[in-house]
Amino acid sequence: MKLIQRALLLAGISCVCLHGENVRAQNISDRYTGAQIQRDLDSLAKWIIAIHPSPFVHCSSLEFEAAIESAKSTFAGGGTLYGAAQMAAKICGVLKDSHTGVALQSFSNQLGATYGHLPLEIQTVNNRLIVTTSAGNTKFIGSEIKLINNVSARSILGGALALVSQEGDAALARLRMSEKLWNDIAPFASGIGISDSVKVQYASGQTEILPILKNQEMQGWNAIKSHAIPISWKEIQEDNRITIVLKIKHFHPENIRTFRKEIKACFTRIYTLQSSKSDVEFSGLVIDLRGNSGGHIAIMAELLPYLTTSPVALPSGVQIKASEEARKRWGTGRFGLVRKTSYLMNLKALKSTLNRMANDSIAFVSFDYTIRPHRRFAYTGTAALILDGLSASATVSMASWFVRSGRGETFGEPPMGSVSGTFGNPVRLALPETSLAVNIASARYFTQTPVRWEARPLLVDHPVTPTALDIKRGTDSVMEAALYWVSQRKSIVP
Repeated sequence: MKLIQRALLLAGISCVCLHGENVRAQNISDRYTGAQIQRDLDSLAKWIIAIHPSPFVHCSSLEFEAAIESAKSTFAGGGTLYGAAQMAAKICGVLKDSHTGVALQSFSNQLGATYGHLPLEIQTVNNRLIVTTSAGNTKFIGSEIKLINNVSARSILGGALALVSQEGDAALARLRMSEKLWNDIAPFASGIGISDSVKVQYASGQTEILPILKNQEMQGWNAIKSHAIPISWKEIQEDNRITIVLKIKHFHPENIRTFRKEIKACFTRIYTLQSSKSDVEFSGLVIDLRGNSGGHIAIMAELLPYLTTSPVALPSGVQIKASEEARKRWGTGRFGLVRKTSYLMNLKALKSTLNRMANDSIAFVSFDYTIRPHRRFAYTGTAALILDGLSASATVSMASWFVRSGRGETFGEPPMGSVSGTFGNPVRLALPETSLAVNIASARYFTQTPVRWEARPLLVDHPVTPTALDIKRGTDSVMEAALYWVSQRKSIVP
């Protein structure tokens, strides 16, 4: 609870520090008239009403209309791309749906084409902004950052917070997303641009000069520092006990065959370790879903057969709203040959229902085809699940089942969603004047029967957040806590 209060305090302090136009310099080409911004906001509001299945589950229609009028009047005289994005986020923000808002990666590239990016990342720890990754001197990793070209680093974070949609009451998750956007708006906020350099000042009084990177250069830097493959697992042995750690970065279907192969290999190894007669005992499994922003629900469903011994209905059902944009989001292609008992039959039924519906109508599609346990390698032993504020969407659905079924205990931070479900299947559209990309949820996934909806994020059993010293030393206190918990329990032999 203290962690969330600190996050809210930081958000409150920071948001008053940076407004869309309060920057030290402006690029003359980065300017839109008030009429252009207002036309974009009108389009956004119209799309939300047409596409979103439940826009007023967290707010009233009056609050939504008030946000539209406030946003339109704020930059009636014109503004920058950032200002336009801030107003789009203001309208989306009242919905409290992380799937509906400014498409942050697209915005980062669009803003970065003019202003560039700062190759330095931060995380908030005890209300301090701590450097986690830097293209500069690595001695500053774990240090508190104060100023960027004499502009408050916290005020820049406040500017990022103004662009990020919050899922229900998941304030900490919103803060974590804002931290990822921080270095993308830092050049704009400090009045510099591509090919410039920037002075970074730390709380210690030390300073260093960092370059501003172009989009392509920043993509290369990100690729180098985040080289982790989508799914991997490893064995960790301590004394005479072995724990397996399964890391899944996302549930996107880029290479479903590799995903299935690695999942099966992991649980085959668990089965072998449990059956072994050696002196080395198997402790259990740690599933690490930190930073996993979700993906396709059917990919997430590939994991569950190995964790359950009884059929699982996840989600219990989906609420959809018919629109041309939603139909395009689901595509026109067929699913191909699908077994009559396959989990994919749920998606086939959903798509079929959507295609039959009249525009602006709403339907609830029950997921009657359950996820069935694996015949041989279903694991029933000790399991821990690690989450953070960036765990979202399909990952929250997975975590919800894990918690509600009593499958194990959770570690880390509350994810971006509640135990009752999340919105999903966002439609991406480009606003006509600024070309700003926005996402609008087209589905609402319920994880519980009877159907209910909560704003409070899923709370982990063991809240653990890395300290500044952890970041400096490169230690993973969250993983250490999960491994210790698993080691204190004896896994069930099949």
